[in-house]
Parts: sequence; structure tokens; C-alpha cells
Amino acid sequence: MKKRIILISVNVLLVIGFFVCIGISNRIISPLHAQQAAAAWGGQSGERFAQISAFFPENHSFTLQNIRELRNTVENSLMAVSVDTSGEREFYTDAWVAEGSVLVVGERGRGSASVIGVGGNFFMFHPLRLRDGGYISPNDLMRDRILLDEELAWRLFGSVQIAGLQVLINNQAFTIAGVVARESDFASRRAYDGGEGLFMSFEALYAMTDGGARIISYKIVMPDPVTSFAYSTISEFFGDSEVLLVENNTRFSLPRAFSAIASFGERGMQTVAIQLPYWENAARLAEDMQALLLAISLVLIITPVVFTIILLVKLIRQLFKGGKRKLLKAIEEHDRREYEKYLAKHHGNTDHGGFSVDEIIREVNGDNF
Repeated sequence: MKKRIILISVNVLLVIGFFVCIGISNRIISPLHAQQAAAAWGGQSGERFAQISAFFPENHSFTLQNIRELRNTVENSLMAVSVDTSGEREFYTDAWVAEGSVLVVGERGRGSASVIGVGGNFFMFHPLRLRDGGYISPNDLMRDRILLDEELAWRLFGSVQIAGLQVLINNQAFTIAGVVARESDFASRRAYDGGEGLFMSFEALYAMTDGGARIISYKIVMPDPVTSFAYSTISEFFGDSEVLLVENNTRFSLPRAFSAIASFGERGMQTVAIQLPYWENAARLAEDMQALLLAISLVLIITPVVFTIILLVKLIRQLFKGGKRKLLKAIEEHDRREYEKYLAKHHGNTDHGGFSVDEIIREVNGDNF
């Protein structure tokens, strides 16, 4: 009895460990809003959308003209599957980024800061928490509005309530649209190494660097009426180039997680130099953690599953044996009644020559009659 209790307790602990691993995995993945734009864009519409991200090698030039061409390709593909894009409703949205470093001067401080030049609907993909003010937008008439992170805001002004104030960036005046807090989740904190930073429009960064700002990534959310339609559309546009494509909305699915387990560690073997933004590195770290936790959880759950199967087999056997005994007893009882009826009918009595009916029935059954 004691041994059985210990065995049950161990299996219960293993099951608890399994659910703890699953819970930790979900806590790592769920805060990565940059991977969830398809769901955010689709909202309650019930339509299928997919998010595709493209990351470009250092020798690959991807320009605003290429973005216009890609948008035309997307619209033509959607019309080919009877999705009408001619109305006011937006069926897709996209964004692109470049990175750099600038010298920024505020009322109380100055210094270099990392800068992300954003284009398109960037903050739909990256809904950073606002500490003050609002986001910059592609609808802004001027390209002189910027967004500071809170670390840079404290350094330059000693406060985060600074929307509407101005700073000098490489000796050009810019107005602060707002202040944001960087992501604080496990993966993003480990992936981001840019220090104090700010966001400005891609066009402003491009002009400031005399055309030296290179688009390092592009992303789009678009309808996905059939599985992999969106991914195939973007993949065909880039052809056989060395552009790295990711379907963000499926990257944390169980099939992808099992695939990551099978190829654990191989992803770091890059043969093409591709500069990945910190949110993609965060997602890759989360993928690795998900694969590791999934592998651990599978190891933990194997013993309880086997233990449960053994218990079920034993229970079924016991039930089967009990049912078999009841069935045999019922058959014997039926045979006894039938034999008594036979004696009463043909001999007018139930004298069995000193033998019980059950003994006679067993003797007859033993002789295979």
C-alpha cells in the first residue's frame, strides 16, 4: 500500500511539472505582441489573416519602390481569389524599419541614441505602452515628430511627461510626439541591446543619412483565405533570393515547436549575413524556450501516461474477469432451471439420484454435451 501511494504521488508531481512547463511557455510567448498582429488586425471579423515578415541580407536593396510593387502584387493576388480591395476598407497593412544611431540633445542632457526609422503602420505591429503623448503616424504631414523611450526621456529631460517639447538630432529640430516604455517581457529584455533609443519616420532617417538608411525588415498582415496563401504570395514576389521569410502567426504552433525540437541549435548556423531587429531575436529566443520546455514537458508526462495506461489495463482486466464470472454464473443458473423443468416435465419429479442440479450440469458441460 505504501509503495502504491509513493508511486501515485510521484506521478502527480510529474503531471504538475508538465503543466508548469506549459504555463511558463505560454507566459514567455503571450507578451510578444509583435507576433500577434494578424489576430489584432482581424479582430472579431472571423476572417483568416496571416502575418509575414521579411528580413533582408546586407547585400539586398529593398526600397520604397519595391514596397509599392509588393503592394500591387498583394492586391492583384487578392483580386485573383475574389477579394475586392477597391473599397474604403483596408484589407492589408504593412510596415518597414531601418536602424541607425544619432546624436540627440535635450534640455538636461545629450548623447548618442539608437534610432529605429519606421514606415507604414509600424505601431499596429508594435503597440508599445505609451507613457506620454501619442505615436508617430504615416499620416503625419511633417516628418519632424519622434517618439522617445522612457530611458532616453529621463536622460534628456529628467521626466517622461515631455510630449510637445523639442530636441536636436544631428543638429535638426524634432518635436516629441510621445514617450513609450520598452517591452518588459522575458525574451524582449534579453534580446534588446540598443540602450537608450527613439523612433522616427523612415523618411526622416533616410534624409538625415543622405540615403544611407537601409530597410532591414518588412512585414505585412493580409487575408489568408486558404492555408499558406499569404506566405506563398510574398515568397513568390521575392523569388529565390536570400530574403528570410517568417510566418509569424504560426511560429508558436505545436507543429513548429516539434520541428524546433528536431532542429534545436541549428538555426544559429547562418550562411547569409542578415541583421535581425530585436523583436525577431526575442521571438527566436521564445521559440527555443518553447521547444526546450515542450521537450521537458514530454519527458515529464511520459511516466504518468504509461502509469495511467497500466492502471486502465488492470481495471479493464478486473472488470472483464468479474463480468466473465457473472456470465458463467448466469449460464449455470439458466441451465439449472432448464434441467429442473425438463425433469418435472418428463419424470414428474426433481429427483436427481442424490446429485444436485449444479453437479449434474457441470458434469454434462464437462462431457461437452
